[in-house]
Amino acid sequence: MTEAEQLLERLTRGSFLELSREVLTTDPLSFDDRVSYTERLERLQAEDRSAEAVRVGFARIGDHEVAVVCSEYGFMAGTLGIAAGERVARAFVLATAARRPVIGICRSGGTRMQEGTPAFIKMLSIGAAISEHREAGLPCLNYLMDPAMGGALAAWGTQGHLVWAEPGASIALTGPRVVEAVAGRHVPLAEVSAETALERGHIDDIVEPEALQSRIAAWLDIATPRQQVDPSTHETGPQASTEPLNSTSTTHDDSPHPQEPQSPDAWRSVIRSRQRDRPSIETVIEAADSALVEIRGDRQGRDDRGLLAGFIRIRDQPAVAIGFGRPGGRGAEVKPYGYQKARRAVRIATELGLPLVSFIDTQGAGTGPDVEAEGLAHGVGALIRELLGARISTVAVLLGEGSGAGAIALLPADTVIALEHAWLAPIAPEASSAILYRNTARAEQMVRGQAADTAALHREGLVDHTVPEGPTVQCSAQRLVDAVARSLQALHSLTASERLLRRRAAIRSLARQHLTIREEDSVIADAFNRGQVSEPTA
Repeated sequence: MTEAEQLLERLTRGSFLELSREVLTTDPLSFDDRVSYTERLERLQAEDRSAEAVRVGFARIGDHEVAVVCSEYGFMAGTLGIAAGERVARAFVLATAARRPVIGICRSGGTRMQEGTPAFIKMLSIGAAISEHREAGLPCLNYLMDPAMGGALAAWGTQGHLVWAEPGASIALTGPRVVEAVAGRHVPLAEVSAETALERGHIDDIVEPEALQSRIAAWLDIATPRQQVDPSTHETGPQASTEPLNSTSTTHDDSPHPQEPQSPDAWRSVIRSRQRDRPSIETVIEAADSALVEIRGDRQGRDDRGLLAGFIRIRDQPAVAIGFGRPGGRGAEVKPYGYQKARRAVRIATELGLPLVSFIDTQGAGTGPDVEAEGLAHGVGALIRELLGARISTVAVLLGEGSGAGAIALLPADTVIALEHAWLAPIAPEASSAILYRNTARAEQMVRGQAADTAALHREGLVDHTVPEGPTVQCSAQRLVDAVARSLQALHSLTASERLLRRRAAIRSLARQHLTIREEDSVIADAFNRGQVSEPTA
Protein backbone atom coordinates (compact mmCIF):
# COMPACT_ATOMS: atom_id res chain seq x y z
CA MET A 1 0.00 0.00 0.00
CA THR A 2 1.14 3.55 -0.71
CA GLU A 3 1.49 6.08 2.12
CA ALA A 4 -1.75 7.75 1.04
CA GLU A 5 -3.59 4.41 0.98
CA GLN A 6 -2.35 3.62 4.49
CA LEU A 7 -3.45 7.03 5.76
CA LEU A 8 -6.88 6.70 4.15
CA GLU A 9 -7.28 3.22 5.61
CA ARG A 10 -6.67 4.54 9.13
CA LEU A 11 -8.72 7.70 8.66
CA THR A 12 -11.81 6.09 7.12
CA ARG A 13 -11.64 2.64 8.73
CA GLY A 14 -11.60 1.04 5.29
CA SER A 15 -14.70 2.85 4.00
CA PHE A 16 -12.92 4.94 1.33
CA LEU A 17 -14.41 4.54 -2.15
CA GLU A 18 -12.10 6.12 -4.71
CA LEU A 19 -13.69 8.19 -7.48
CA SER A 20 -12.41 9.90 -10.64
CA ARG A 21 -9.78 7.24 -11.33
CA GLU A 22 -10.81 7.55 -14.98
CA VAL A 23 -9.33 11.08 -15.16
CA LEU A 24 -5.79 10.88 -16.55
CA THR A 25 -3.33 12.79 -18.69
CA THR A 26 -0.18 11.82 -20.55
CA ASP A 27 2.45 14.32 -21.70
CA PRO A 28 0.38 17.32 -22.88
CA LEU A 29 3.36 19.55 -23.72
CA SER A 30 5.81 16.87 -24.93
CA PHE A 31 8.06 18.17 -22.18
CA ASP A 32 11.81 18.06 -22.89
CA ASP A 33 13.71 16.63 -19.92
CA ARG A 34 16.63 14.36 -19.13
CA VAL A 35 14.12 11.51 -18.80
CA SER A 36 11.01 11.99 -20.91
CA TYR A 37 7.91 12.87 -18.94
CA THR A 38 6.02 10.08 -20.71
CA GLU A 39 8.59 7.59 -19.44
CA ARG A 40 8.33 8.95 -15.90
CA LEU A 41 4.55 8.52 -15.96
CA GLU A 42 4.82 5.00 -17.36
CA ARG A 43 7.14 4.00 -14.51
CA LEU A 44 4.87 5.50 -11.87
CA GLN A 45 1.76 3.88 -13.40
CA ALA A 46 3.33 0.50 -14.07
CA GLU A 47 1.41 -1.22 -11.26
CA ASP A 48 -1.65 1.04 -11.26
CA ARG A 49 -2.48 2.69 -14.56
CA SER A 50 -4.84 5.10 -12.78
CA ALA A 51 -2.23 6.33 -10.31
CA GLU A 52 -1.97 10.09 -9.87
CA ALA A 53 -0.76 12.64 -7.31
CA VAL A 54 -4.11 12.80 -5.54
CA ARG A 55 -6.76 10.31 -4.45
CA VAL A 56 -10.35 11.50 -4.12
CA GLY A 57 -13.51 9.73 -3.10
CA PHE A 58 -16.32 9.20 -0.61
CA ALA A 59 -15.93 7.72 2.85
CA ARG A 60 -17.27 7.66 6.40
CA ILE A 61 -15.47 9.34 9.29
CA GLY A 62 -17.14 8.74 12.62
CA ASP A 63 -20.87 9.05 11.97
CA HIS A 64 -20.44 11.27 8.94
CA GLU A 65 -20.46 10.65 5.20
CA VAL A 66 -17.70 12.81 3.71
CA ALA A 67 -15.72 13.43 0.56
CA VAL A 68 -11.96 13.07 0.89
CA VAL A 69 -9.11 14.63 -1.11
CA CYS A 70 -5.71 13.14 -0.24
CA SER A 71 -2.34 13.88 -1.80
CA GLU A 72 -0.25 10.94 -3.02
CA TYR A 73 3.24 12.27 -2.38
CA GLY A 74 4.94 9.23 -3.90
CA PHE A 75 3.61 10.26 -7.30
CA MET A 76 5.66 13.21 -8.62
CA ALA A 77 5.95 14.64 -5.09
CA GLY A 78 2.19 15.15 -4.94
CA THR A 79 2.40 17.92 -7.51
CA LEU A 80 -0.71 19.44 -9.02
CA GLY A 81 -0.93 18.36 -12.64
CA ILE A 82 -3.90 18.66 -14.99
CA ALA A 83 -5.47 15.33 -14.05
CA ALA A 84 -4.76 15.81 -10.34
CA GLY A 85 -6.31 19.28 -10.45
CA GLU A 86 -9.37 17.96 -12.27
CA ARG A 87 -9.77 15.18 -9.70
CA VAL A 88 -9.67 17.70 -6.84
CA ALA A 89 -12.23 19.94 -8.55
CA ARG A 90 -14.51 16.98 -9.26
CA ALA A 91 -14.33 15.91 -5.61
CA PHE A 92 -15.77 19.25 -4.53
CA VAL A 93 -18.41 19.16 -7.30
CA LEU A 94 -19.54 15.68 -6.25
CA ALA A 95 -19.45 16.65 -2.57
CA THR A 96 -21.67 19.65 -3.28
CA ALA A 97 -24.16 17.53 -5.23
CA ALA A 98 -24.23 14.92 -2.44
CA ARG A 99 -24.15 17.59 0.32
CA ARG A 100 -21.09 16.10 1.99
CA PRO A 101 -18.31 17.85 3.92
CA VAL A 102 -14.83 17.70 2.37
CA ILE A 103 -11.72 16.59 4.24
CA GLY A 104 -8.56 17.60 2.37
CA ILE A 105 -5.13 16.17 3.19
CA CYS A 106 -2.44 18.16 1.41
CA ARG A 107 1.17 17.00 0.99
CA SER A 108 2.58 18.49 -2.19
CA GLY A 109 5.59 20.11 -3.79
CA GLY A 110 3.35 22.54 -5.71
CA THR A 111 2.45 22.76 -9.39
CA ARG A 112 3.90 20.15 -11.77
CA MET A 113 6.50 21.90 -13.92
CA GLN A 114 6.31 19.25 -16.66
CA GLU A 115 2.67 20.20 -17.36
CA GLY A 116 3.35 23.92 -17.17
CA THR A 117 0.67 26.58 -17.49
CA PRO A 118 -2.19 24.15 -18.35
CA ALA A 119 -1.65 22.52 -14.95
CA PHE A 120 -1.21 25.90 -13.24
CA ILE A 121 -4.57 27.24 -14.40
CA LYS A 122 -6.36 24.23 -12.90
CA MET A 123 -6.00 26.19 -9.64
CA LEU A 124 -8.90 28.26 -10.97
CA SER A 125 -11.02 25.18 -11.66
CA ILE A 126 -10.44 24.04 -8.08
CA GLY A 127 -11.31 27.51 -6.79
CA ALA A 128 -14.62 27.51 -8.67
CA ALA A 129 -15.59 24.12 -7.25
CA ILE A 130 -14.61 25.13 -3.70
CA SER A 131 -16.65 28.34 -4.00
CA GLU A 132 -19.79 26.40 -4.89
CA HIS A 133 -19.19 23.95 -2.05
CA ARG A 134 -18.84 26.73 0.52
CA GLU A 135 -21.84 28.64 -0.86
CA ALA A 136 -23.87 25.48 -0.29
CA GLY A 137 -23.09 25.82 3.44
CA LEU A 138 -20.98 22.65 3.60
CA PRO A 139 -17.99 22.23 5.94
CA CYS A 140 -14.41 21.78 4.76
CA LEU A 141 -11.30 20.95 6.78
CA ASN A 142 -7.71 20.81 5.53
CA TYR A 143 -4.80 18.89 7.06
CA LEU A 144 -1.31 19.89 5.93
CA MET A 145 1.49 17.34 5.90
CA ASP A 146 5.21 17.70 5.22
CA PRO A 147 5.74 19.41 2.82
CA ALA A 148 2.73 21.52 1.80
CA MET A 149 3.79 24.04 -0.82
CA GLY A 150 3.03 25.94 -3.98
CA GLY A 151 -0.11 25.80 -6.07
CA ALA A 152 -1.68 22.89 -4.18
CA LEU A 153 -1.30 24.75 -0.88
CA ALA A 154 -2.90 27.94 -2.23
CA ALA A 155 -5.60 26.28 -4.36
CA TRP A 156 -7.06 23.88 -1.79
CA GLY A 157 -4.69 23.29 1.12
CA THR A 158 -5.57 26.52 2.93
CA GLN A 159 -9.18 27.09 1.89
CA GLY A 160 -11.00 25.07 4.54
CA HIS A 161 -13.04 26.45 7.41
CA LEU A 162 -10.33 24.93 9.59
CA VAL A 163 -6.71 24.24 8.67
CA TRP A 164 -4.69 21.80 10.78
CA ALA A 165 -1.14 20.53 10.24
CA GLU A 166 1.04 17.66 11.35
CA PRO A 167 3.92 18.52 13.70
CA GLY A 168 7.00 19.85 11.92
CA ALA A 169 5.37 20.21 8.50
CA SER A 170 7.00 22.72 6.14
CA ILE A 171 4.31 25.10 4.84
CA ALA A 172 5.21 27.70 2.20
CA LEU A 173 3.95 29.05 -1.10
CA THR A 174 7.56 29.11 -2.38
CA GLY A 175 9.88 26.45 -0.99
CA PRO A 176 13.14 27.45 0.76
CA ARG A 177 15.29 25.75 -1.89
CA VAL A 178 13.72 27.77 -4.70
CA VAL A 179 14.03 31.03 -2.74
CA GLU A 180 17.73 30.34 -2.19
CA ALA A 181 18.38 29.39 -5.84
CA VAL A 182 16.56 32.36 -7.34
CA ALA A 183 16.83 35.13 -4.75
CA GLY A 184 20.01 34.04 -2.98
CA ARG A 185 18.28 34.19 0.43
CA HIS A 186 18.52 31.41 2.97
CA VAL A 187 15.19 30.53 4.59
CA PRO A 188 15.51 28.55 7.86
CA LEU A 189 13.07 25.64 7.94
CA ALA A 190 11.82 26.86 11.31
CA GLU A 191 10.44 29.95 9.57
CA VAL A 192 8.08 27.85 7.45
CA SER A 193 7.23 25.20 10.05
CA ALA A 194 3.75 24.28 11.23
CA GLU A 195 4.67 25.50 14.69
CA THR A 196 5.54 28.94 13.36
CA ALA A 197 2.39 28.98 11.24
CA LEU A 198 0.33 28.23 14.35
CA GLU A 199 1.98 31.03 16.33
CA ARG A 200 1.14 33.46 13.52
CA GLY A 201 -2.45 32.30 13.19
CA HIS A 202 -2.16 30.81 9.69
CA ILE A 203 -3.37 27.40 10.82
CA ASP A 204 -5.81 26.50 13.57
CA ASP A 205 -4.07 23.60 15.30
CA ILE A 206 -1.27 21.05 15.16
CA VAL A 207 -2.64 17.51 15.23
CA GLU A 208 -0.72 14.25 15.42
CA PRO A 209 -1.65 11.92 12.55
CA GLU A 210 -2.72 9.25 15.05
CA ALA A 211 -5.32 11.63 16.51
CA LEU A 212 -6.64 12.89 13.17
CA GLN A 213 -9.57 10.51 12.80
CA SER A 214 -11.06 11.21 16.21
CA ARG A 215 -10.45 14.96 15.96
CA ILE A 216 -12.14 15.22 12.56
CA ALA A 217 -15.11 13.13 13.73
CA ALA A 218 -15.55 15.35 16.78
CA TRP A 219 -15.45 18.52 14.67
CA LEU A 220 -17.95 17.11 12.19
CA ASP A 221 -20.32 16.39 15.09
CA ILE A 222 -20.41 20.15 15.63
CA ALA A 223 -20.05 21.47 12.08
CA THR A 224 -22.53 19.07 10.43
CA PRO A 225 -25.92 19.24 12.19
CA ARG A 226 -28.10 16.15 12.15
CA GLN A 227 -30.90 18.19 10.54
CA GLN A 228 -29.39 19.03 7.17
CA VAL A 229 -30.54 22.17 5.39
CA ASP A 230 -32.77 21.42 2.43
CA PRO A 231 -30.67 22.27 -0.65
CA SER A 232 -33.77 23.65 -2.39
CA THR A 233 -34.14 26.32 0.30
CA HIS A 234 -30.45 27.00 1.01
CA GLU A 235 -29.83 29.98 -1.29
CA THR A 236 -26.63 31.74 -0.19
CA GLY A 237 -25.31 32.12 -3.71
CA PRO A 238 -26.03 31.21 -7.32
CA GLN A 239 -27.26 27.82 -8.31
CA ALA A 240 -24.42 25.30 -8.48
CA SER A 241 -23.06 24.77 -11.94
CA THR A 242 -25.08 22.36 -14.04
CA GLU A 243 -22.16 21.88 -16.42
CA PRO A 244 -21.55 18.16 -17.08
CA LEU A 245 -18.40 16.75 -15.50
CA ASN A 246 -17.06 15.77 -18.92
CA SER A 247 -17.89 19.13 -20.56
CA THR A 248 -15.25 20.79 -22.72
CA SER A 249 -16.81 24.24 -23.17
CA THR A 250 -14.38 27.15 -22.97
CA THR A 251 -14.75 30.83 -23.79
CA HIS A 252 -17.89 32.85 -23.31
CA ASP A 253 -17.57 36.38 -24.71
CA ASP A 254 -18.77 36.80 -28.28
CA SER A 255 -18.05 40.52 -28.60
CA PRO A 256 -16.05 41.69 -31.65
CA HIS A 257 -12.34 42.17 -31.00
CA PRO A 258 -9.19 42.64 -33.06
CA GLN A 259 -7.89 39.63 -34.96
CA GLU A 260 -5.66 37.40 -32.84
CA PRO A 261 -1.93 37.86 -33.65
CA GLN A 262 0.46 35.07 -34.53
CA SER A 263 2.02 32.97 -31.77
CA PRO A 264 4.84 34.92 -30.08
CA ASP A 265 7.99 33.25 -28.82
CA ALA A 266 7.56 32.69 -25.07
CA TRP A 267 11.11 33.65 -24.08
CA ARG A 268 10.99 36.76 -26.26
CA SER A 269 7.77 37.69 -24.47
CA VAL A 270 9.46 37.21 -21.09
CA ILE A 271 12.28 39.55 -22.12
CA ARG A 272 9.90 42.16 -23.52
CA SER A 273 7.58 42.02 -20.50
CA ARG A 274 10.51 42.90 -18.23
CA GLN A 275 11.46 46.05 -20.12
CA ARG A 276 10.82 49.36 -18.40
CA ASP A 277 8.90 50.90 -21.31
CA ARG A 278 5.73 48.78 -21.07
CA PRO A 279 1.99 49.50 -20.68
CA SER A 280 0.86 49.44 -17.05
CA ILE A 281 -2.33 49.94 -15.09
CA GLU A 282 -1.42 53.62 -14.83
CA THR A 283 -0.87 54.10 -18.58
CA VAL A 284 -4.13 52.31 -19.44
CA ILE A 285 -6.09 54.51 -17.01
CA GLU A 286 -4.37 57.55 -18.48
CA ALA A 287 -5.29 56.41 -22.01
CA ALA A 288 -8.90 56.17 -20.87
CA ASP A 289 -8.77 59.88 -19.88
CA SER A 290 -9.67 58.83 -16.36
CA ALA A 291 -8.36 59.64 -12.93
CA LEU A 292 -7.83 56.88 -10.35
CA VAL A 293 -9.79 57.62 -7.19
CA GLU A 294 -7.81 55.34 -4.94
CA ILE A 295 -8.89 52.67 -2.52
CA ARG A 296 -6.09 52.51 0.05
CA GLY A 297 -5.20 49.95 2.69
CA ASP A 298 -6.45 46.64 4.00
CA ARG A 299 -8.25 48.30 6.96
CA GLN A 300 -5.93 46.46 9.31
CA GLY A 301 -3.27 49.16 9.40
CA ARG A 302 -1.30 48.34 6.25
CA ASP A 303 -1.20 49.42 2.61
CA ASP A 304 0.88 47.77 -0.11
CA ARG A 305 1.52 50.44 -2.74
CA GLY A 306 2.56 47.77 -5.21
CA LEU A 307 -1.12 46.87 -5.59
CA LEU A 308 -3.22 49.76 -6.90
CA ALA A 309 -6.98 49.88 -6.50
CA GLY A 310 -9.64 52.48 -7.06
CA PHE A 311 -12.52 53.89 -9.07
CA ILE A 312 -12.05 54.65 -12.78
CA ARG A 313 -14.04 55.28 -15.95
CA ILE A 314 -13.52 53.30 -19.16
CA ARG A 315 -15.22 54.99 -22.14
CA ASP A 316 -17.78 56.58 -19.80
CA GLN A 317 -18.36 53.26 -18.02
CA PRO A 318 -17.67 53.49 -14.27
CA ALA A 319 -15.68 50.61 -12.81
CA VAL A 320 -13.36 49.57 -10.01
CA ALA A 321 -9.80 48.67 -11.02
CA ILE A 322 -7.18 46.58 -9.23
CA GLY A 323 -3.71 45.87 -10.54
CA PHE A 324 0.02 45.69 -10.02
CA GLY A 325 2.10 48.84 -10.24
CA ARG A 326 5.55 48.85 -11.87
CA PRO A 327 7.96 50.28 -9.31
CA GLY A 328 11.50 49.98 -10.59
CA GLY A 329 10.27 49.20 -14.09
CA ARG A 330 8.79 45.73 -13.45
CA GLY A 331 5.48 44.44 -12.12
CA ALA A 332 5.39 44.56 -8.34
CA GLU A 333 5.69 41.66 -5.94
CA VAL A 334 2.75 42.18 -3.63
CA LYS A 335 2.59 41.28 0.03
CA PRO A 336 -0.33 39.42 1.62
CA TYR A 337 -2.01 42.62 2.76
CA GLY A 338 -1.95 43.82 -0.85
CA TYR A 339 -4.15 40.88 -1.78
CA GLN A 340 -6.37 41.74 1.19
CA LYS A 341 -6.71 45.26 -0.23
CA ALA A 342 -7.70 43.72 -3.55
CA ARG A 343 -10.39 41.64 -1.82
CA ARG A 344 -11.67 44.82 -0.19
CA ALA A 345 -11.89 46.48 -3.60
CA VAL A 346 -13.85 43.52 -5.01
CA ARG A 347 -16.34 43.80 -2.15
CA ILE A 348 -16.73 47.53 -2.67
CA ALA A 349 -17.39 46.99 -6.38
CA THR A 350 -19.95 44.30 -5.54
CA GLU A 351 -21.77 46.47 -2.99
CA LEU A 352 -22.01 49.33 -5.50
CA GLY A 353 -22.84 47.14 -8.49
CA LEU A 354 -19.80 48.34 -10.46
CA PRO A 355 -17.82 46.14 -12.87
CA LEU A 356 -14.29 45.17 -11.88
CA VAL A 357 -11.23 45.35 -14.15
CA SER A 358 -8.00 43.69 -12.99
CA PHE A 359 -4.57 44.35 -14.49
CA ILE A 360 -1.91 41.64 -14.17
CA ASP A 361 1.82 42.29 -14.45
CA THR A 362 3.90 40.84 -11.62
CA GLN A 363 7.24 39.19 -10.94
CA GLY A 364 5.41 36.87 -8.53
CA ALA A 365 3.72 36.70 -5.17
CA GLY A 366 6.85 37.49 -3.19
CA THR A 367 9.20 35.07 -1.48
CA GLY A 368 10.80 34.59 1.89
CA PRO A 369 9.80 34.16 5.52
CA ASP A 370 8.33 37.65 5.86
CA VAL A 371 5.54 37.10 3.33
CA GLU A 372 4.99 33.48 4.36
CA ALA A 373 4.64 34.74 7.93
CA GLU A 374 1.73 36.93 6.89
CA GLY A 375 -0.28 34.15 5.22
CA LEU A 376 0.54 34.61 1.54
CA ALA A 377 -0.84 31.26 0.34
CA HIS A 378 -4.19 31.78 2.03
CA GLY A 379 -4.39 35.36 0.76
CA VAL A 380 -3.91 34.26 -2.84
CA GLY A 381 -6.47 31.46 -2.58
CA ALA A 382 -9.00 33.68 -0.83
CA LEU A 383 -8.76 36.34 -3.56
CA ILE A 384 -9.29 33.70 -6.25
CA ARG A 385 -12.47 32.56 -4.50
CA GLU A 386 -13.59 36.18 -4.02
CA LEU A 387 -13.31 36.85 -7.75
CA LEU A 388 -14.93 33.56 -8.70
CA GLY A 389 -17.92 34.40 -6.52
CA ALA A 390 -18.30 38.09 -7.47
CA ARG A 391 -21.77 38.79 -8.89
CA ILE A 392 -20.57 41.76 -10.93
CA SER A 393 -19.07 41.90 -14.42
CA THR A 394 -15.35 41.16 -14.34
CA VAL A 395 -12.63 41.67 -16.95
CA ALA A 396 -8.98 40.67 -16.46
CA VAL A 397 -6.15 42.18 -18.51
CA LEU A 398 -2.85 40.27 -18.71
CA LEU A 399 -0.39 43.07 -19.41
CA GLY A 400 3.06 41.54 -19.07
CA GLU A 401 4.68 39.20 -16.58
CA GLY A 402 2.31 36.56 -15.29
CA SER A 403 4.54 34.83 -12.82
CA GLY A 404 3.09 32.33 -10.40
CA ALA A 405 0.37 32.56 -7.80
CA GLY A 406 0.59 36.34 -7.62
CA ALA A 407 -0.59 36.60 -11.22
CA ILE A 408 -3.30 33.98 -11.13
CA ALA A 409 -4.83 35.56 -8.02
CA LEU A 410 -6.19 38.47 -10.14
CA LEU A 411 -7.05 36.40 -13.21
CA PRO A 412 -10.53 34.87 -12.64
CA ALA A 413 -12.94 36.89 -14.76
CA ASP A 414 -15.85 36.75 -17.19
CA THR A 415 -13.50 37.89 -19.97
CA VAL A 416 -9.71 37.68 -20.11
CA ILE A 417 -7.77 40.00 -22.43
CA ALA A 418 -4.04 39.63 -23.03
CA LEU A 419 -1.52 42.02 -24.52
CA GLU A 420 0.43 40.27 -27.26
CA HIS A 421 3.69 39.75 -25.33
CA ALA A 422 2.15 38.92 -21.98
CA TRP A 423 2.67 35.44 -20.56
CA LEU A 424 1.54 33.22 -17.68
CA ALA A 425 3.50 30.43 -15.99
CA PRO A 426 3.38 28.50 -12.70
CA ILE A 427 6.43 30.38 -11.46
CA ALA A 428 9.17 32.55 -12.98
CA PRO A 429 11.19 30.65 -15.64
CA GLU A 430 14.33 30.91 -13.53
CA ALA A 431 12.53 29.34 -10.58
CA SER A 432 11.12 26.55 -12.79
CA SER A 433 14.67 25.76 -13.83
CA ALA A 434 15.79 25.76 -10.20
CA ILE A 435 13.03 23.33 -9.24
CA LEU A 436 13.91 20.75 -11.88
CA TYR A 437 17.65 21.32 -12.39
CA ARG A 438 18.78 23.11 -9.19
CA ASN A 439 20.06 26.09 -11.19
CA THR A 440 18.57 28.89 -13.29
CA ALA A 441 20.45 28.15 -16.52
CA ARG A 442 17.50 26.51 -18.30
CA ALA A 443 14.95 29.30 -17.78
CA GLU A 444 14.55 29.85 -21.53
CA GLN A 445 13.95 26.16 -22.18
CA MET A 446 11.45 25.95 -19.33
CA VAL A 447 9.17 28.79 -20.38
CA ARG A 448 9.17 27.65 -24.01
CA GLY A 449 8.03 24.22 -22.88
CA GLN A 450 5.21 25.30 -20.58
CA ALA A 451 2.57 26.75 -22.96
CA ALA A 452 3.01 30.17 -21.36
CA ASP A 453 2.64 32.52 -24.36
CA THR A 454 -0.59 34.26 -25.34
CA ALA A 455 -1.35 32.02 -28.31
CA ALA A 456 -1.06 28.95 -26.08
CA LEU A 457 -3.23 30.61 -23.43
CA HIS A 458 -5.85 31.28 -26.09
CA ARG A 459 -5.76 27.62 -27.17
CA GLU A 460 -6.13 26.55 -23.54
CA GLY A 461 -9.35 28.57 -23.29
CA LEU A 462 -8.01 30.95 -20.65
CA VAL A 463 -7.54 34.05 -22.81
CA ASP A 464 -10.56 35.25 -24.78
CA HIS A 465 -8.92 38.05 -26.77
CA THR A 466 -5.33 39.02 -27.56
CA VAL A 467 -4.53 42.66 -28.31
CA PRO A 468 -1.63 43.31 -30.73
CA GLU A 469 1.02 45.62 -29.32
CA GLY A 470 1.35 49.02 -30.95
CA PRO A 471 4.50 50.95 -31.90
CA THR A 472 4.33 52.96 -28.65
CA VAL A 473 3.20 52.36 -25.07
CA GLN A 474 0.42 54.90 -25.56
CA CYS A 475 -0.84 53.13 -28.68
CA SER A 476 -0.90 49.74 -26.89
CA ALA A 477 -2.67 51.29 -23.91
CA GLN A 478 -5.31 52.83 -26.17
CA ARG A 479 -5.96 49.47 -27.80
CA LEU A 480 -6.40 47.91 -24.37
CA VAL A 481 -8.89 50.61 -23.36
CA ASP A 482 -10.95 49.84 -26.48
CA ALA A 483 -10.85 46.09 -25.77
CA VAL A 484 -11.90 46.50 -22.13
CA ALA A 485 -14.74 48.86 -23.07
CA ARG A 486 -16.09 46.39 -25.65
CA SER A 487 -15.93 43.53 -23.16
CA LEU A 488 -17.73 45.47 -20.44
CA GLN A 489 -20.44 46.47 -22.91
CA ALA A 490 -20.92 42.84 -24.00
CA LEU A 491 -21.31 41.69 -20.38
CA HIS A 492 -24.15 44.17 -19.70
CA SER A 493 -26.65 41.91 -21.47
CA LEU A 494 -26.20 39.08 -18.94
CA THR A 495 -27.78 38.79 -15.52
CA ALA A 496 -25.57 38.33 -12.47
CA SER A 497 -26.50 34.66 -12.19
CA GLU A 498 -25.87 34.05 -15.90
CA ARG A 499 -22.44 35.68 -15.70
CA LEU A 500 -21.49 33.72 -12.62
CA LEU A 501 -22.59 30.37 -13.99
CA ARG A 502 -20.83 30.98 -17.32
CA ARG A 503 -17.65 32.18 -15.59
CA ARG A 504 -17.44 29.11 -13.40
CA ALA A 505 -18.34 26.71 -16.20
CA ALA A 506 -15.59 28.16 -18.41
CA ILE A 507 -13.03 28.00 -15.62
CA ARG A 508 -14.01 24.46 -14.67
CA SER A 509 -13.35 23.38 -18.26
CA LEU A 510 -9.78 24.73 -18.42
CA ALA A 511 -7.15 22.28 -19.75
CA ARG A 512 -9.68 19.47 -20.13
CA GLN A 513 -8.56 18.82 -23.68
CA HIS A 514 -5.41 17.28 -22.18
CA LEU A 515 -7.34 14.74 -20.12
CA THR A 516 -7.96 11.13 -21.01
CA ILE A 517 -11.29 9.84 -19.68
CA ARG A 518 -11.56 6.05 -19.54
CA GLU A 519 -15.23 5.59 -20.34
CA GLU A 520 -15.47 2.22 -18.62
CA ASP A 521 -14.65 3.89 -15.29
CA SER A 522 -16.87 6.97 -15.62
CA VAL A 523 -20.17 5.39 -14.54
CA ILE A 524 -20.58 7.60 -11.46
CA ALA A 525 -19.89 10.85 -13.30
CA ASP A 526 -22.26 9.86 -16.11
CA ALA A 527 -24.98 9.02 -13.61
CA PHE A 528 -24.55 12.38 -11.92
CA ASN A 529 -24.78 14.14 -15.27
CA ARG A 530 -28.03 12.36 -16.10
CA GLY A 531 -29.42 13.04 -12.62
CA GLN A 532 -29.98 9.31 -12.06
CA VAL A 533 -28.30 9.23 -8.66
CA SER A 534 -28.10 11.75 -5.87
CA GLU A 535 -25.16 10.20 -4.07
CA PRO A 536 -22.71 7.34 -4.63
CA THR A 537 -22.65 4.93 -1.73
CA ALA A 538 -19.41 4.68 0.22
